[in-house]
This record gives sequence, structure tokens and C-alpha cells, in this order.
Amino acid sequence: MTNYVYDLMKKHHSVRKFKNNPLSDDVVKRLVEAGQSASSSSYLQTYSIIGVNDPQVKNDLKEVSGQPYVADNGYLFVFVMDFYRHSLIAEEKKTDMDVSIGSTEGLLVGTIDATLVAQNMAVAAEDMGYGIVYLGSLRNDVHRVKEVLNLPEHTFPLFGMAVGEPADDENGAPKPRLPFEHVFHENQYNSDEEAQRNVLASYDKTVSDYYNKRTDGERSETWSDQIARALGSKQRLDMLDELNKSGFLKR
Repeated sequence: MTNYVYDLMKKHHSVRKFKNNPLSDDVVKRLVEAGQSASSSSYLQTYSIIGVNDPQVKNDLKEVSGQPYVADNGYLFVFVMDFYRHSLIAEEKKTDMDVSIGSTEGLLVGTIDATLVAQNMAVAAEDMGYGIVYLGSLRNDVHRVKEVLNLPEHTFPLFGMAVGEPADDENGAPKPRLPFEHVFHENQYNSDEEAQRNVLASYDKTVSDYYNKRTDGERSETWSDQIARALGSKQRLDMLDELNKSGFLKR
């Protein structure tokens, strides 16, 4: 038994600065094949992957995201929850699948399927020496992304992933994660409020120290500060409407 995969995963950090070296067709194919090897709920395979190497399409998506590395990378993948092919099967087999496709469970299944695929691809890419960054910012304007990618009904763009060779001056480092004891609950959830608050206070100091060291004292916010800012503001309030328009979350 080796610790190679474990050690590789522990080194992960988001890369936001890439060399201007495109991925080869062979590398793209291998990454997608690695993604397809992920588990799929009931073998439904409710996802598609849009590979983007056209500069204009990248720039269109960068306008949605606002992040330069949506365009400046080796390759861009967009992960799509996809029941379109299933709707075609429903027509052919004369079976009503709308109840399943439009259900909350269908939304969960499609999202989980696509996410498992993406994480397989992320690990495979890092194993090849590439860096990656996930791009939830593509949901800033789902309607526009649908237009740019020509997505049919029963599909929904969930997130993107930029992949490429890290730039020579890319200096990212793994961020400290929540303590093992805080995220792992044996047999039953430990909801003891005092214990939770104590761990959060300790973790806040760890994160603050991390930022202090990384920025020479220019940044010192805690994890709780970030969470309060991120979840305390209203974001992407059009999600339900856009999901409904695509045939999802009807019930």
C-alpha cells in the first residue's frame, strides 16, 4: 500500500495563474475518461462536459464570471447537469420521465453525478502536473451561459474548471481545513454548541495566522469573517427561476 494519492490530494490548492500552454487533445480525452470512471447514481450518467478552447467563447464566459483565468488557462471545462439524452429516451420508449427529471431528487442526482466526475478529473489533472481551479462564478448569469454554450432543455450549467500548467510565479499553497474532529462525527452528529464554538475559535486563529503569514500581515481575516460575508449577502437569486426554465425543481 502506498500513500501516493493521499499525498497528492493533501497538496491541492486552487491555481489562478497559468502558463499560456494549451492542453493537447490527448490530455483532454484522458481527463474526461478519468471523469467518466466516477461512480454514477443508478448508472444514469446525468452529466455532460463542455470543453472550451475557442478564445471568443472563453471571453464570453469570462464576462459572466469576472475572473481572468476563465480565459487565461490551458483549457476550460464546463460541467453540465444533463437529462437531455434521458428526455430523448423517454420519447423513444414512450415513458413519462418528467416526474423524475423535474424532482428535487433529480436535481440532487444530476448535481452529485457531475461533481463526482469533476473531482476525478481534478485529481487526474494534478497527477499529470497541471493545476486547477473550480469556477462557480459561471452561475453569475446562467441564462447567458446557456446561450453561449447552446444548452438545450433539461440541462443546467453547474460550474466550470480551468486547467493548465501553473505559471512560474504561481505561489499558491493549501489552505488549512477544518479540524478532522470537527467534520467527522462517529455514529451520531455532535451538535454540542460549546464544543462547536471552541473548535471554530481555534480554527479562526489558524486561518488568520495563515493569511498573516502568506500576505506579510496585509490580510488577517478569520474563516468566520469570510463565512459571514459570503452567506450574509444575497447572491444569485435567479437560480430557482433558471432551474425551472430548464425543466428542473418542479416538485
